[in-house]
Amino acid sequence: MGIRQDVLLAGFLLSDGGITARGKESWTIYFRNKDKSVIEEFQKTLIEACGKRGYITKRSDETLFIRLHSTKLANRLFSFSKSYRTKACNTFPVCRHLRGKRSSCKIYGTQKIDGIEYPKAEIPKQVFKNKKLAREFLKIYASCDGGISVVPARNKRGSLFLVRKVLISVKHPIMSEQLTKLLLNLGFSPVRYKDQIRLIKREDIQKFKEEIGFIKDAKVSNNSKYLSGYEKNKILDMVIDSYRNPQELLNFLLKIRFSNRLSRD
Repeated sequence: MGIRQDVLLAGFLLSDGGITARGKESWTIYFRNKDKSVIEEFQKTLIEACGKRGYITKRSDETLFIRLHSTKLANRLFSFSKSYRTKACNTFPVCRHLRGKRSSCKIYGTQKIDGIEYPKAEIPKQVFKNKKLAREFLKIYASCDGGISVVPARNKRGSLFLVRKVLISVKHPIMSEQLTKLLLNLGFSPVRYKDQIRLIKREDIQKFKEEIGFIKDAKVSNNSKYLSGYEKNKILDMVIDSYRNPQELLNFLLKIRFSNRLSRD
């Protein structure tokens, strides 16, 4: 057990998990994801942090859901971030404090950003002090709430080319600023969009592969129309290789699109 494990656990919870009130004093730590490899890595980190692996159930949407009741662990995690809810308080499902119920927002307060109320979620300060920890944290966050994207497009002359990017989704404005700063500190050139941070330069994508990458065997989610189910690291490798030989990846993507059209017909 140690600060490192707690900080990495915070990375999982800030992306695809959270901490919710249980009764008058206790807390429940939870995490949900469809990817078995990501779930296993979360449980490994959870065991290292508190010696427990949590109770796992499978939801009707195929999501694997892990929960653990632990006030002691929750209080440790709240020392890194006062909330693990990362969307606006009035976004569905609305924050519990707006319904008069016990929650981290009710206890630690909220913050107004451009007139919108947000929980006090933030990236643990420790990741800004240790580059190795920062890379580990980003690997987790990008594996849960990010990925690799590559799509064929046509220029004005009708020629095919590839649009490549590593992306990280984030809805919380403060966390978006912090994740951008973290990437800048590591030597990347991130570009911020609404609810998303992107690495689009060849050298940034190459650097991401060499220094961060994704959790081993983590798969592209169903949010991707064509690459769903493929290993993120494998697609990342193919993207890097495509800078030398774009036609091979273009053929791969066009083949997938053609197969998908046939399966729908």
